[in-house]
Amino acid sequence: MSTEGMDRSDGNEVEEEQQEVHIVLVSKEPSRAYPALVLALGSVAMGAKCKVYCTMDALEIVKKGGAAKITLPGAPPLEKYLKDAIAAGVKVTACGPSKEMLIQMGIKKDTLEEGIEFEDVIGFLNEALPAAKKGGMIVFL
Repeated sequence: MSTEGMDRSDGNEVEEEQQEVHIVLVSKEPSRAYPALVLALGSVAMGAKCKVYCTMDALEIVKKGGAAKITLPGAPPLEKYLKDAIAAGVKVTACGPSKEMLIQMGIKKDTLEEGIEFEDVIGFLNEALPAAKKGGMIVFL
């Protein structure tokens, strides 16, 4: 009998914690947005939990049709990566600092791409900081 994944003291299985990657995306520039979503897709492909927290200029990406306007020579529109990431289980959130600021940017629940939720910075940090203490990553792009 294999003892892999077992607590040897009492024979009970030990549940391995899932690694977490939390990405803060602050830009809609292709040189930042594409790597953020590629990193997110790679993370979930390797079995990690991943969140992309979009803030500042990156809020343009999460608006309906916004990611379709962002391209990188030789690559599909960013929209494909965004939709693939959401379908793969990456949690994509939009920073919700103040309703008035978001309204001025044209961002409200019905203008977000499907699968994207609002989240404030405290919500993001409540998950990211404990994950970092356990060896998870917080990446700013």
